[in-house]
Amino acid sequence: MGPAETAPLLAGHEPHGVPPDSLASSLQQSPPSLSTPSLGPPTGSTHPKRLLSFWDGLALVLGLQIGSGIFVSPALVVRSVGSESTALLIWVIGGTLAWACAACYVEMGTRLPINGGPQEYLAYCFSDLFGFVASWGCIFTVKPCSGAVLALSIAEYACDALALVPEAGSGTPSSDRYLKTAALLVIALVTAINCAGNHLSNLSTKILLACKVGGVGFVIIMGFAVLVSSHISSSPTVAANVEPVSPDLGSYTDALLAAMWAYSGWETLAFVGGELQNPHRNIPRVINTAMVVVVLLSVFSNIAYFSVLSFDEIVRSTTIGLTFSEHFLGRAGGVAYTALICLSSFGTLNVKTFTAGRLTQAAAERGFLPPIVMTVANQGRDGSNNGDNGDNTDHRSVSSRSSCQAPLRQRMLGTFQRPLRFQDGTIPFSAIIFNSLLTCIFVLVGDLRSLISFIGIVEYWIVFLTLVGLLSLRFFPTPDQRTQTVTMPIFKVPVIVILVALLALGFMVILSIARHQLAGIGFMIFCVGSGVFHSFFIQPRGSATREVSRSYVD
Repeated sequence: MGPAETAPLLAGHEPHGVPPDSLASSLQQSPPSLSTPSLGPPTGSTHPKRLLSFWDGLALVLGLQIGSGIFVSPALVVRSVGSESTALLIWVIGGTLAWACAACYVEMGTRLPINGGPQEYLAYCFSDLFGFVASWGCIFTVKPCSGAVLALSIAEYACDALALVPEAGSGTPSSDRYLKTAALLVIALVTAINCAGNHLSNLSTKILLACKVGGVGFVIIMGFAVLVSSHISSSPTVAANVEPVSPDLGSYTDALLAAMWAYSGWETLAFVGGELQNPHRNIPRVINTAMVVVVLLSVFSNIAYFSVLSFDEIVRSTTIGLTFSEHFLGRAGGVAYTALICLSSFGTLNVKTFTAGRLTQAAAERGFLPPIVMTVANQGRDGSNNGDNGDNTDHRSVSSRSSCQAPLRQRMLGTFQRPLRFQDGTIPFSAIIFNSLLTCIFVLVGDLRSLISFIGIVEYWIVFLTLVGLLSLRFFPTPDQRTQTVTMPIFKVPVIVILVALLALGFMVILSIARHQLAGIGFMIFCVGSGVFHSFFIQPRGSATREVSRSYVD
């Protein structure tokens, strides 16, 4: 990657080495021009403090990437392409494409080290309309759909291992009813953990990450042991009782989407970059380290599956991890290993809930959602202001502001939140509850395959627009973007990487819409509807209210 360059100076950001007090006094003497575009929520809004270290960030990304994907996607990929060797190639291509997209997000993250992810990037590069549609796309589809897929996969593994549901995964009404009920209970538990505070959430993330690595490590070690010892011979490429697959371009797209879903999670730091310590140094380190680990683990895990299981077992199994473990550990051991898989997937859902809350919080601060959604717990149980940044800005949450004059419903909400305001005081309580409710809705109305297809269409359309914005910011900046600069390190991606990623993502989205027409129609309706809603109900904000608080920077 290229050397450091001049990066955009967001309104309200101090250059490195300039004390905050000096910057504040200079801003008071020379107020910013109303024509100066800037990012982020209005001045005086509540922002989480930078509490996440490099290892916290790495645990977040790995915790989101290493999850149910490696225990669900292999069967979907093989089922789509009809060959183990082709499936391995799909996993390599998917990992390379995910890494390219992650590198582009790293450059955007080091240019704009704030919370909110694509909604902030697109609002800065294009307009509030693009940021609004991307924000709603993530909040109302990508994040809750992903959480629903994870919750359903946990429920399916648990019910299959314990034989709680007859014909689990068969799609019958009775089995679906039990699976969805179990998935709703999983969502309720992970929501409670995240509402308990960042420290508890971070601790559970690291503990569950150890379970994830242990579970995937077992698959890799046992699979390669089989390869070396040859005690279990590999089955033929196509079993006799499996109908041969004749994949077309759409089938390869479905396989790539399934692999990319297993790799998803590299965008995590875009949503919590404002909470990462020293983001210009740690964001590239976290992403590159995580991608190396995850791509290697995914490829080796698939080799292990193909070494032990027949093609027939892989294609027909809805819980490939359980089927794999039973070859070595028997039924009882398979149940124990399934518990490890469920913990792994639960850790991924925990991280998704964490980042979804931050994304929703940033959207509400921009006015994209009702103010009640951006309620942030800022006070400890002793009543002290743990979120104080050393200035006189009122950083209290919406629910705690003017509580005596607030409506009864708002005062009741504030009372309910008060016991959950733990150590760091930066819990986006209302945003977490809001996203969890959306996740429950998708659990009730969807299934694994349909949800993964819909996620791919919406998510990679947003990534495509973000990469276009990166090119425009680098080569065609507006006069205001060009003048708002300060020297700081920037992680630069070669142009060829951006162009190849754009081409691949464009084909993926178009082919997916053509193959899954119902999901494509829903996607089109969502885009048009959210754009119309923004035009009629979202009041354009003057740039004077679009400053980024200096609490976003170190």
